[in-house]
Amino acid sequence: MHSTVADNIPRLLALETSGAACSIALLAGEQLLAEYALEEPNVHDRMLAVSVERILDDTHTQPEMLDALAVSAGPGSFTGLRIGLAFAKGFCFGTATQLIMVPTLEACASSAVPIAKHIPECDIAAIVHAHDDLYFAQHFACDGTPLTEPAVLEHNIIEQRITMQTIVCGSGAREFRHGIHIPGLARLTARFVARRALALLAAAEISDPANAAPLYVEEFAPKRRLTAQSVD
Repeated sequence: MHSTVADNIPRLLALETSGAACSIALLAGEQLLAEYALEEPNVHDRMLAVSVERILDDTHTQPEMLDALAVSAGPGSFTGLRIGLAFAKGFCFGTATQLIMVPTLEACASSAVPIAKHIPECDIAAIVHAHDDLYFAQHFACDGTPLTEPAVLEHNIIEQRITMQTIVCGSGAREFRHGIHIPGLARLTARFVARRALALLAAAEISDPANAAPLYVEEFAPKRRLTAQSVD
């Protein structure tokens, strides 16, 4: 691990590209040094590298000062995940920075853990919209321990599993009526990815950039548009 500051607090850069928005964050231990979010949809391909360069420059951080680079690993947008991981791989290969793959739904759930610990017998549902009436979903205990595997489920199935003691988080949270809804948890930002990555870094859960792959959950199937010309 690189030596970053005098007290050996790890410095970590995180990327969140699993959804339509793109965000990056830089942490020194638990301290958020900077976070930039681009709310314009689908600008990852042209703005990710620019944003990383800016956040490093604005915080006077050299790439070799980073202990790790964390990237939201999915599930989520097929294109967004590929862009984020491709950049992360290139960055890690070029700087010898350690790569941490953070499951997207785990990052969502970890943002709810500080609140969940104060609600007796609660659980956490992390939900991200996939397409049509389908959602990526996973349930967690109040301490962030996974209770189920990530899955692609229909809206009504997820709704039936949410109780009055379920904290609902993630970018799909607003589309569900039941459960406990906390302002600020209905979106995923890079700071949540970074803070989950700190725990993975402490547990030495490091990924090999050569073999790292996004967590898609379901196989990518391009949508085929049926037009009048294509109908026999």
